[in-house]
Amino acid sequence: MKKYFIYILGLFLIASCSDVIELDLNNSDPRLVIDAAMERNEMGTTSTIIKLTRSAGFYDEDLVFVDDATITITDNDTGQIIPINFVADGVYESNFPFIRSTDPTAVSYTLNIDDNGDVYTATEVFQQTVPLIDVEQQTISGFGDDITEITAFFNDPSGQGNFYLFEYNDDENDQVDIGDDEFTDGNRSQTTFFIEELEPGTVANIRIMGINQRCFNFYETLLQQADGGGGGPFAVQPAVVRGNIINTTDAEKFPFGYFRISEVFETEYTIE
Repeated sequence: MKKYFIYILGLFLIASCSDVIELDLNNSDPRLVIDAAMERNEMGTTSTIIKLTRSAGFYDEDLVFVDDATITITDNDTGQIIPINFVADGVYESNFPFIRSTDPTAVSYTLNIDDNGDVYTATEVFQQTVPLIDVEQQTISGFGDDITEITAFFNDPSGQGNFYLFEYNDDENDQVDIGDDEFTDGNRSQTTFFIEELEPGTVANIRIMGINQRCFNFYETLLQQADGGGGGPFAVQPAVVRGNIINTTDAEKFPFGYFRISEVFETEYTIE
């Protein structure tokens, strides 16, 4: 009975307080937030998408898009420099076939972003992965709304020390997960997503991407802060999480975000 009294008292106190008090949180200067990926799918097609925003104060609700940056990617084998074109709302894209099929892991690529005189760079190599082989679904009841558990399976290659980035997307939901093969090397492995109020007939897209250990550690920290990874990992930056991108103009003005180069496999699944 005591805990119910405290709960009711808390509701009364909340309802009785109508003044809004905003604390002075001593917000830091805005920083560039970079979500950059080069991907090659199972058809051998390369796509590059880079999203730029600027960090904002705690009470600011609107995203600040960066639409005037100059972005290129350099093939460090040939020296070729390819511009990445602005599309809209902080998004820059290219379908240039960067990643060649001969030995994609042997070539590194350098991202270069000029943001009003601040130059940001990162260099990465292609990370391979394996296709998804099966998807299973079950419903978890008894905790209010039903939760749909979606599990996707894949066969981990033996002896390679693999790291994985997973994405689940439908018209209403998006989630991110990560994995490694520390305890599943060479075995059938899985990733699992938990979705609330998922209607039968919903078409979901599930993706598996190859990443390296540094990228795994970066996403692991973000997902821990986001309490499980609901929503995009770059939607909120609750604390300083350093990625692989540096500011060559001013090292103290480092950005948030990551540049990765991934092989990607995806599958569509219709919710039953």
